[in-house]
Amino acid sequence: MNDSKKKNQVTKVQIDEPTGLMGTQFALNIAQGVLDAIEEAQVSKNQMLGWDQKELRLLSKKATQKFLGLVDRKRKSLWSEEKAKISNFYKTCFKKKSWIPNWEQVTIPTGNENLKRLEFIFLKMIVQEAFNAYADYFGKDKTWKAWKNITKAINPKTVQPRPKQNYAMLHVGGDEPDLLNKSYDDGISENIISMTPLEGIISAFRYRFETGEMYDVIGETRLSALDCYGCAMYMCGDADGGFGVDSHNCVSRIPQSGLRQVSF
Repeated sequence: MNDSKKKNQVTKVQIDEPTGLMGTQFALNIAQGVLDAIEEAQVSKNQMLGWDQKELRLLSKKATQKFLGLVDRKRKSLWSEEKAKISNFYKTCFKKKSWIPNWEQVTIPTGNENLKRLEFIFLKMIVQEAFNAYADYFGKDKTWKAWKNITKAINPKTVQPRPKQNYAMLHVGGDEPDLLNKSYDDGISENIISMTPLEGIISAFRYRFETGEMYDVIGETRLSALDCYGCAMYMCGDADGGFGVDSHNCVSRIPQSGLRQVSF
C-alpha cells in the first residue's frame, strides 16, 4: 500500500471519530431526556434518594446502548463466532455433507437473556443418526442406549412440536440441567419448552467436541418425549466419558436432575 492511500485511510478514520465536544453534547441531551422523564413522572425527592446510583447508571448505559444499536452489533458478532463453531462441528463430526448449516435460512431466536447457547438443528436428521455420529466420534464403547434403535423407540406423538424446517435454538448450556428437580410431567403441566431427544444429543455432542467435558455427569436431562412404552426419555453421562439415552417414570423427580429449556 502506497503512502497516499495510507494517508487517505487515516484521514477518513480521524474525520469519522466524534470530537469530545460532540460526545459531551450527546451526553447532555441524554441527561435532559432523563430529567424530562423524571419531571413527567412527578418523581419525589425521597424516591430519588432511594435509588441505587450504580444500578441507575447501569440502566442508563443499557438504554443508550440499545438506542445506538450497540447491543445488537455485539450480539451479531458473538453469533458469528458461534455459527462458525457449529458449522465446524457438523463438518467434522458428520459424514454426510448435507448436514452443513445454512444460516441464511434460519432466524436466531430472541427473548430470555439466560438462553445464550446457540445450536443448529436439522429437521430431517433422525435421532439414531445423531447418536451414531456421537458413538463413531468418541467410540462405541463410550455410548449406550436402552433400545436397539432410538428413533423407532420414540413415540412421535409425544415429541414437542418444532418448526417445520431447519431451525436455530437457544438454551442455557452448562454441565447440568438449568431447571432442576423437574419431572417430565412437570414440564408438560407447566408448558415448558425443553430439549427433544435430537436436540439433547446434538447439544451434548457439540459441548464435548468443543470442550472435552460431559453433560449430565451429576444428574440427568429429562427429554421432551416418551418412548413406545410410555416412559419419559432422558440422557446422562459419566465421569469416564460414557454417554447414554434411556427412559423411566414420567413423574420421577431427582434434585440434581431436570429439564433444559430452549427457545427457537
